[in-house]
Amino acid sequence: MSYRRLGLSQEFFILMIKENDFAINDFAKRKLGKINMLNNKTCISANCFKEAPNDSTMIQNAIDVAKHDGVKTVVIPELNARTGKKIWTISQTVLLPSDITLVLEDAHLQMADGVICQMFRNQNARTPIGNTLEGRQRNIRIVGRGKAILDGGVPNGLSEFTSEKDEFPHVSENLTIFLHNVENFLIENIHIVDQRWWAIALMFCEKGRIERIRFELTRHDIDSFAQWRNQDGIDLRVGCNNITIRAISGEVGDDLIALTALQSPAFEKKYTVEGKATDIHDILIHDIRGITNMCAIIRLLNHFGHRIYNITMRDIVESSCPGIENKTQMAIRIGDTVTGYYRNDQANQIKHGEIFNIHIENLYTRALTAIITCGTIKNLTARNIHLLEDGQNVYVCGGFDVNLQPFIFIPSRQNEIDKFYLLPNLAPTVAENVMIENVYYSARSTVPGEPKALFSFFETDIRNVVIKNVCNDSEIPIVKYTGTCKGKIRCEDH
Repeated sequence: MSYRRLGLSQEFFILMIKENDFAINDFAKRKLGKINMLNNKTCISANCFKEAPNDSTMIQNAIDVAKHDGVKTVVIPELNARTGKKIWTISQTVLLPSDITLVLEDAHLQMADGVICQMFRNQNARTPIGNTLEGRQRNIRIVGRGKAILDGGVPNGLSEFTSEKDEFPHVSENLTIFLHNVENFLIENIHIVDQRWWAIALMFCEKGRIERIRFELTRHDIDSFAQWRNQDGIDLRVGCNNITIRAISGEVGDDLIALTALQSPAFEKKYTVEGKATDIHDILIHDIRGITNMCAIIRLLNHFGHRIYNITMRDIVESSCPGIENKTQMAIRIGDTVTGYYRNDQANQIKHGEIFNIHIENLYTRALTAIITCGTIKNLTARNIHLLEDGQNVYVCGGFDVNLQPFIFIPSRQNEIDKFYLLPNLAPTVAENVMIENVYYSARSTVPGEPKALFSFFETDIRNVVIKNVCNDSEIPIVKYTGTCKGKIRCEDH
């Protein structure tokens, strides 16, 4: 049986032969005529189902037969045997069972024009059992080999502005990958292009890895003047813990990585898992090189009593170039007091101590501010912070807005970016046990009079905040207090 008939690359086929003895599965041989079994490891190509009516069904049939027969691996090869083309058009959501590895072997998957559905979702999500401990799924892997591409294609009209209006469903139908209540997962080595909303969203997931993901936007000239689509990269929502995110790169429309514990009735509340804690904790994020057209490289946000804690972020580089790509608003954004996030009810608003043990190390950025904390923060350490090029603030504590509406950057709009700065607002904040040390400031803001200081505190209750070892290659003051601030920071070794 040749690797070409199975739809595999020669390299991948040889690797499997070396690692395992070759056998033929009786059920699949009888039903399909094309299958590769490797002892307890097996592999089925989606090309075995080229008689299916569409590409989504080809892939789903391969997965369903794999699950029926104990097959562990399904391959989507580069060449689509049904169409003879090197593209797979997704017109309905592909559902993933437990104990499956989906290998994208140089495959390019693109959302079909006009369809409204997610590209991949675990099969128990959005079912009654999926909201229970018994419905937890395990061991789901989506792995790219070579140049694996997940492509959002042409926008379909569904956005946060049209969500649940005019017969549109909730905007979460535009997720590229959605995993809910899954343990032991891997999403690896994938190039994600023009996601229709967030690219990867997880809820109540634990013990997993997301790594070697590259994001790309290709519609700048069109989308710069189109309705904002909030194209986040990776979003961990309520109940996610013990997850590593590493080697993430490229450009997104909004947050590159977001850890957000909220409670939208149409999203988080709908997917609550009985008996599972809703906190986000023990997350490691490292080796990040990215560009965002709005908001943050990494964002942390929580309300409704959900906590965020034990978060480590290191080796983070804002890789944009002035005049070529957009600059970030906040490289690391922690907290937000916009009332809509807690449904305009202060009883739902974050309380002091509900976000804590946050660690940042080795951050390079030209953002409006490298780090911002708004609302509350406890036990924050940040080391080796570099402000470069046209960056502004090192650390802002308190509520701030921006003076520019979001858009996808194109070079002809650089003059708008050159006027970009943060505006203070009335949002009292508590900062307790904050240490920021080893700061290197060589930035030159393009906005006259901005920033007012490297470290700005607005309406802040300051409790043991230490700034240590600041190398300031500018005339900008180190610290400024605005509004009614309680306490003062301690500066050491300037």
